Amino acid sequence: MKLSTEACVAFERDINLFVDHELPDGDSRKLVAHLESCTNCHDYMDDLRELASVHREVGDEADAALAELVDRHELFASITRTLVGDKRDELSRLFYELGKAYVLKGNEAAARSPQRSVLTVSRPVDIRTTTDRGRRLAREGAALCEANARTEGDVRVSASLFQRSRRLFSSSARTGSGAFANGHRLLQEALSLRPDFDEARLYLGFHHLVTGRHDRARIEFRRVYRAGKDPVHKMMALQFLGNVYSTLGDYQRAIDCYQEVVASGLMETEPRLFTALVNLAVNCAKAGLPSRCVELFTDLVTRFPAKVAQARVLLSRKDGFAALLQREADLHETLRHRVPALFAA
Repeated sequence: MKLSTEACVAFERDINLFVDHELPDGDSRKLVAHLESCTNCHDYMDDLRELASVHREVGDEADAALAELVDRHELFASITRTLVGDKRDELSRLFYELGKAYVLKGNEAAARSPQRSVLTVSRPVDIRTTTDRGRRLAREGAALCEANARTEGDVRVSASLFQRSRRLFSSSARTGSGAFANGHRLLQEALSLRPDFDEARLYLGFHHLVTGRHDRARIEFRRVYRAGKDPVHKMMALQFLGNVYSTLGDYQRAIDCYQEVVASGLMETEPRLFTALVNLAVNCAKAGLPSRCVELFTDLVTRFPAKVAQARVLLSRKDGFAALLQREADLHETLRHRVPALFAA
């Protein structure tokens, strides 16, 4: 038998008193109303009645054995742990969604240029309404833990977590460095609850990348690439790792990363990986491989004609590549001739 709501936990004492004929009439009416709509509590009451009957029949010795077999306090403690665990998972997700929203907000508002771009599978959440949800969840989790003060272990640890979370959700929506700081803190909290939360780790690495902490960005991206379970997340990590190397001027390592992403075949179905093909062509030019650059851009417009507009937008943000084309007139002319969809004036 498995109970699944906080209401069931609240009725534990009343059910036991009712079975022992010790529950006051007023409380009995409330309990009966609950039992009429809650099959799990009704079954639990029937189990207690059956146990009471068995206890009377077999005497004190059997009573002690049955008490070891069925511990109602442990039963409700188990229910509490399940409920708290569910709230911890929900809290982790909220930390991630808010952290992502803050990092993207900080990136958009960054005064320095060029800004990094990142494609998202879904729009970032509204910060204010999600913060309100987080506060409510933290209050509910803390109240659930406090109502079961006898419970040891994970539930007591969670009580401290929920109390701390209420402070984390008190920050107002900010921009610039403030948004980055909020995002960093929230993403770390998500990972403290779920170390295998690859999406949160990707955005933490992105935060490090756009704030210039390249060594820390590499650590996060490599961890997802090496230990991630989702192939798309692994390739996204590799794509971001290529961005780190490109930023540092290590174009050959960047090319190696982007080539593996393109060769994975996931780019055909995952739009967020399309950027790797554009970046591969650009980094080939920067690495002194003009023929390979032309070949890749030609392949891009042939295989992905519907993404030409997106590629043009991506290229418009690459100031370093634009400066290179100004210096390399022959390469620029070849691209204009071979790939006019991308490079025509």
